[in-house]
Amino acid sequence: MTDPSDTRVGETAGGPETPPRPPAGGGGTGSTGRRATLAVTFLTGIPLKVEGEVSPGDLWGSMGWYPPVGLAMGAAAWGVYAGLLSFLPGLVAATLAVILLELLTRGLHLDGLMDTADGLLSSAPRERALEIMKDHNVGAMGVAAAVLLLVLKVAALGALTRADAAAPLLAGWCAARALPALNVYWWPYARAAGTGEAFTRAHTPRPLQLAGGFLLAGVVAAGLAGLWAGAAGSWYTGLVVAVVAMGVALGVQAAAAKRLGGLTGDVYGMGIELAEAAALVTGCAIVGLAP
Repeated sequence: MTDPSDTRVGETAGGPETPPRPPAGGGGTGSTGRRATLAVTFLTGIPLKVEGEVSPGDLWGSMGWYPPVGLAMGAAAWGVYAGLLSFLPGLVAATLAVILLELLTRGLHLDGLMDTADGLLSSAPRERALEIMKDHNVGAMGVAAAVLLLVLKVAALGALTRADAAAPLLAGWCAARALPALNVYWWPYARAAGTGEAFTRAHTPRPLQLAGGFLLAGVVAAGLAGLWAGAAGSWYTGLVVAVVAMGVALGVQAAAAKRLGGLTGDVYGMGIELAEAAALVTGCAIVGLAP
């Protein structure tokens, strides 16, 4: 997820450049399906049609549906990776799986990682750092961050067997997409205005609770999938992956919030990328520590 104040978000979502913004309180009986559809369109390049008017409450509410979208993406990647391992070396299969995942998101979160790296590692004052993050041009630190993270993902996934990759991909991708709801609920938006501010207007706990419930279901599913496939570790592997992945991302985001006075959509995207990489590395550590 990149910075929603940038018009590129609307393009990634497959809709207009900025989400419709009718009076707050919209939603109605069709809001559940609308919010689930918004979750898919914001997190992927799948061009689903969003029915009805979209309110700020719908934007915040859609974040409760992010974890199952992540779980589905992780499941798709696991299937592709397992199939490719039948006739390709591990690193090649991992590279193709990671490319597939980035294509599925159109590099949305990777863009957030690069923009955040450029801003936070610039040593510039807060306001200048925010300006750098909003700039469409990518600097050396952003490129380096993206390359290093992609290399880490490929290397970690390529070191896992098809069975051992289950929990990191399922629980990791699900946990990574539970982060935006936590980010919005815990930290203020770092900019005074922008489309992304619409996500932060309604701080009702329901979307956060929904995301937590989906995350728990995803963790259980990941553990069971690993056991079924004969992976190293135990039923709690998915829980360990999710906790470590979210802990790493939240730690970095807390430092970013201290520097920026809050978070932006770019930092949300960075958190997703960091959580995914941490999940894969944790999967490797579990295999190495398993008896």
